[in-house]
Amino acid sequence: MATAPNFASLLDKPSSEIERPKPLPQGHYVCVVKGLPVFDKSSKKQTEYVEFALQPIEAQDDVDEDDLKAMGGFADKTIRATYYITEKSLYRLKEFLTHCGIEEDDKVSLRERIEASPNCQVLVGLVHEASNDGSAVYANVGSTAAVE
Repeated sequence: MATAPNFASLLDKPSSEIERPKPLPQGHYVCVVKGLPVFDKSSKKQTEYVEFALQPIEAQDDVDEDDLKAMGGFADKTIRATYYITEKSLYRLKEFLTHCGIEEDDKVSLRERIEASPNCQVLVGLVHEASNDGSAVYANVGSTAAVE
């Protein structure tokens, strides 16, 4: 059982010892959907979205093992998969849910499929993207697929 962090000791750390966490290496990971997703709005355009928390459970052959070991593995990492809720982008959410193994049916709404997502497995392709100012690199979901 993991112990809760001691926040006081974290704040007592010398600032010079604090580094930005490294992103997961690019490549494909089998992930599990953790809990129900979060519904929110983007800060810039106020576009509604749904965000899934994905826990990697297995790295595929295209993930650099040395890079993964150097950044401490994926045991405590979470990947965020965000899908905007607009007419033009709903198909991405629909595809993601299908890749999670949640079957489509004429009688099942998108909302019901979302509610069925916890504990589903999905294959996630991570890609690295630079921040707008170029000062950081983020690992983002580039693609998803069904786990074979």
